[in-house]
Amino acid sequence: MNRYLRQIPALMLGAALSLNAASCIYEDMEPCPVEVRFVYDYNMQFADAFPHRVKDVRLYIFGQDGQLLDTRQATTSDAFGDNYRMNLQGLDPGTYTLVAWATDDAPAAQSTYAFDQSPARGSQLDDMHLHLDTDADPCALYLPNLWHGWVKDFTIEPNQPALATISLTQDVKRFRILLQNGDGTRLAAADYSLSISATNSHLDYDNSPMDSEPLHYTPHYTEEAVLDNDTDADRQTPLHALVAEMNTLRLTEGSETRFLVRNEREGRTLFDIDLLRYLELMRLEQYADMPLQEYLDREDSYQIILLLGQDEHVISIQINQWIMVFNETEL
Repeated sequence: MNRYLRQIPALMLGAALSLNAASCIYEDMEPCPVEVRFVYDYNMQFADAFPHRVKDVRLYIFGQDGQLLDTRQATTSDAFGDNYRMNLQGLDPGTYTLVAWATDDAPAAQSTYAFDQSPARGSQLDDMHLHLDTDADPCALYLPNLWHGWVKDFTIEPNQPALATISLTQDVKRFRILLQNGDGTRLAAADYSLSISATNSHLDYDNSPMDSEPLHYTPHYTEEAVLDNDTDADRQTPLHALVAEMNTLRLTEGSETRFLVRNEREGRTLFDIDLLRYLELMRLEQYADMPLQEYLDREDSYQIILLLGQDEHVISIQINQWIMVFNETEL
């Protein structure tokens, strides 16, 4: 009896699906759903954050010949919710390429990012290039969140439902950096510069970086901080630090990306490293087998602590949870 009862829901579900498919066949019935689902689970939490983080999605629909046929947009002031689907009704049966760009702040994104050629009906997929809308170098802009996703060969059959799932990648990487002097000496913000140089200011339709000149990203926020020295009861001197926040566009394996710290007052370089190499070395052991590009795409925020020793030599660096200690011959 129990086995019989368990079969009933499955039979009912099968019947419902059959009725739904059959309803697409007749012209006097509702048209078959043609929809796009967006997912943002390509993160370090391995959980879909699209419903609660993304507020604006723009979808560009290209035909098999690579020409732009249509553009759809969805915006919400709150959240899309777990069951959101973008309706693509009106598309003829055929095969399409779908390219999506998304953000959580549409006005800010529109003033920060631009296309080399404004997408218009008939424009080519190969010409769809996004770039930072600034000529400033160094670039101290705060970059609003930007997600990218795309699907090729999305096919719509006559009188059949169709659902595309687009997985989004976060393209903005954020860094919070703390520069601390171990002897308690005050660090003046005007005396130091921090920068990340990368050739990633232009992104192709498939989210790959395009050839461009290196762009030097610099902090959009800097603060001189005083830290209580609770670890040494005999020492009353507070610890001084500089705190900075900066961001870049997508980081890609194999690209030349450097992190530079300078004492501008003395004209000295204190720290100059291959940033991607250090991000790879200092990720958690549980992610050691993850391909580097996947790690760079999933992780979107880094906390970096640099401790300065005698004569301002960097004696240690901490990235997120891992610390590396140097001797003077290593830098």
